Amino acid sequence: MRREYAWPSSLRLELEAQRLHGKPREEALHETAPALVLARAPAFFDLFACGLAATLVFPQLFFPGVPRPWAVLAGLLAAIAPLAASPIGRVLAKAVARRHGRGVGLTGGQFILGAATTAMAFLPTHAQAGGLAIVLLAACRLVQGVSAGAAWGEAPRRSGGWDLAALSAALGLALAGGLTAVLAGILSPADFADWGWRYPFAIGFVINIVALFANLRLLATVAARPTGEA
Repeated sequence: MRREYAWPSSLRLELEAQRLHGKPREEALHETAPALVLARAPAFFDLFACGLAATLVFPQLFFPGVPRPWAVLAGLLAAIAPLAASPIGRVLAKAVARRHGRGVGLTGGQFILGAATTAMAFLPTHAQAGGLAIVLLAACRLVQGVSAGAAWGEAPRRSGGWDLAALSAALGLALAGGLTAVLAGILSPADFADWGWRYPFAIGFVINIVALFANLRLLATVAARPTGEA
């Protein structure tokens, strides 16, 4: 007897949650603004943590022998690479949402983003793996970009005059910059270059779990729906 299996879907749960808790769009946006800020913060945290590492340690760890200005530029290009990949994630998230619901796509994207961020903490250096280290660095950043696009979806960018994306960026910068500054201050330059720079990426998974719960909170309101959707 043939048994059929179905992929998980959160569509019914989302519709029921929106029926029970749905409110007018502006009211829902006002109530969920903190969740919207938290939901987007991890991608900015990754961006700024990578940007700081690109200027502080990437030149000697991943691009030895390259003149420092060019090594820093290469590291910064790796840091911003996810910005070009995020539209791919949004397209994939839409495809998953149509078939399985936003909850499935959002949860998958957030977990992949957290896993890719954590993987950054375990990257080998050029001294350990040669050119493969650079390939792995670029691969982690591109996966982060695609998964961040999927996790963001089409969440609103503004609420009550506030730019939610800007607030998320400020929160991500504060977390990444503060943690990096503390580590650089309490560790010797050798220890920071050896393992200290990895700590911000190691805790990235925890930050993404917090963002996941914030994102799931949005699914119960009309704030989770794209503008113009009934």
